[in-house]
Amino acid sequence: MSPQEKFPELVYQKAHGPAMHEEHTFEDALRDLVRNSPYLGISLLLHGAVLIIFIMQKTPPPDVDDSRKIVATQEEIEDPLPPEPEEDPDIEEPEDIIEEPVLSEDVLVDVEIIDTPTDAAFDNTGANDAIGVGGGGGGFGGRGKLGRRGKAAGSPYNRTIDDALRWLRDHQSPDGNWSANAFEDECGKIGDGYCTGRGSVMHDVGVTSLSLLAFLGAGYTDKEGKYKATVKAGLRFLVENQDRNGNYGDEDINAHTYDHFLATLAVMEAYALTQKFTYKKSVRKGLDYMFELRNPGAAWRYADQGSDDMVAHANDVSVTGWAVMVLSLAKEYDIEIDEVAFEDSILFIEEMTDRKGRTGYYEAGENSSRIEGTADRWPDSDTEAMTAVGILCRIFADPELKRDGNEAAIEKGIKLILDKPIVFDPDGDQGKIDYYYWYYATYALYQWGGSSWKAWERNIEQVAKHQRTKDDGDMHGSWDSQIDPWGDLGGRVYSTAILTLLMEVYYRYDNVMGSH
Repeated sequence: MSPQEKFPELVYQKAHGPAMHEEHTFEDALRDLVRNSPYLGISLLLHGAVLIIFIMQKTPPPDVDDSRKIVATQEEIEDPLPPEPEEDPDIEEPEDIIEEPVLSEDVLVDVEIIDTPTDAAFDNTGANDAIGVGGGGGGFGGRGKLGRRGKAAGSPYNRTIDDALRWLRDHQSPDGNWSANAFEDECGKIGDGYCTGRGSVMHDVGVTSLSLLAFLGAGYTDKEGKYKATVKAGLRFLVENQDRNGNYGDEDINAHTYDHFLATLAVMEAYALTQKFTYKKSVRKGLDYMFELRNPGAAWRYADQGSDDMVAHANDVSVTGWAVMVLSLAKEYDIEIDEVAFEDSILFIEEMTDRKGRTGYYEAGENSSRIEGTADRWPDSDTEAMTAVGILCRIFADPELKRDGNEAAIEKGIKLILDKPIVFDPDGDQGKIDYYYWYYATYALYQWGGSSWKAWERNIEQVAKHQRTKDDGDMHGSWDSQIDPWGDLGGRVYSTAILTLLMEVYYRYDNVMGSH
């Protein structure tokens, strides 16, 4: 049978090809068929490609040297964290609401904070390494230097601290701040009745910052611990209410620099513990505003340069002390600061210290400050608050005591402080009560160490004994404010926060000097 007879369709296709008189083979006919039937050609090409792939899959893989294999464990294949951006992305974090457990009055929950491997981002070997950040979780000197906080740190007052933090948590306002005046609106969560001790409406930012420092001091952040929702809400309040110029406080309030410096310190410690870029960015703005407030060539006052107070006394040791704490921490985490401002602040403290070792408020060797009209009840001669501030600043700025005359001035100041120990007698001589002084003196003597610290430490138990107990209803865990010279300003929130910080002295800052 001829090809034409076997494939009659080829005969039909041939009619459209060359002239009938030309000699035409079977191959020519097949070629014409493909040319005139493009879909058939495409089909043949696809089938050929599939056939090639099939053959390749059947080919055995080349031998692999097992010694060069990389085997990933479950931990290694987790997605690495991307580096933080230089600019904060315009993405708002989703607000995760975490219900915190309500603790029974009769149950003490001791949560041990377990050490984690040192994060390279926190490693630092600078001169200020030992300055610690907040109790229970670390120090100013990097994650490795922060140490362990809270229960694991071995404080003899863990129960006292936890009761105080619970009181602060349960008296936080819904918007995340603590109100010195309106905290009573949150009463009833711990026990019966209402709390006394309302403060001024002007310093909510300040007492909010002190409260946050107390939580951070015990190792609780917005990422870890049973109080993380409380801490997150408080930090969100500060960051979101910061002005464009960097100010956390209210410029309409005369003493707003106190609030600003305390807030800057709180957000700084939060950054030190979490390394969140949001907090670092906020702190940078806070520092910029801080430097704008400084009296050129000197230090700080509780108001800006345009106020009447700045004309009469352009600097004071109390506000400058908080500024030194902020700048010390910023240097620890390589956040750029005005080094001239830092040096000038220490020079100012040295200038305010007399030959006896006493540091004055805004004049050399004078007694500490008192609110006008309160000196009769709380004599300024019964406190060494500014001397304690000066000593702590000297230690943090010069832990190796290389500055001329630094060690001698500290030794003289320590003796003055030891002559005015903690005397907590609310039913008798209230004149010696000064929470602010006790806070700074406790930290200064802890840093100095030795027999001086041991002598002071024996008196701390008095503070713990005067904390309100469960028999006091909703005040359980707090300290009374009316018996303190600054209580009318800060109220019960202030007194509870600053005395909690006092109790955290054992781990809030690493000891930078050892024992003397």
